[in-house]
Amino acid sequence: MFLKDVNEALDHKIVGGSEYQWNCYPEARFMDYESEYAHVGVLFSTDTQVIYCAEINDKENKYKPYRWLNPEYKDAFLDEAKQRGVDPNYAWDDTEWLDLELAEDWLEKASAIFNGQEFDDRILISLDLENDVILQLSMEAHKRDITLNKMIDIVLQTAIDQHRVNGTIS
Repeated sequence: MFLKDVNEALDHKIVGGSEYQWNCYPEARFMDYESEYAHVGVLFSTDTQVIYCAEINDKENKYKPYRWLNPEYKDAFLDEAKQRGVDPNYAWDDTEWLDLELAEDWLEKASAIFNGQEFDDRILISLDLENDVILQLSMEAHKRDITLNKMIDIVLQTAIDQHRVNGTIS
């Protein structure tokens, strides 16, 4: 994700910015955006315009705050947070970040929240499936008269539910 992507998604409603004081991101600057519905903060490279971190929270606190961390710089951020004694999971007080895996997911949610629009609050993930697995899932979806995406949703939800029952996730 690049700064131009954020600017386009948020209609260039920049309200401020500052230098970033941590060392985990090279040549970093912080930029603030605001609408009547939300606050957004992004950290970006002043050299390449690559986004290191993008955060959004709505003003009415209807949603958990969403955050996207650039996977290429995530470990450096987590290491520095640990060195500084900062819990990187918390946005503020007892409010945890809802981390998004895909930049496109953050851009869609941020644009909708920023403009006070409804949005799909499910978290998108990327899957890399072997062709034979896709074929099996497609055939099962056909038997059930549902889409492949719906079939994949069912399989993933079943796996999540099994892990909850087993206590391996909460």
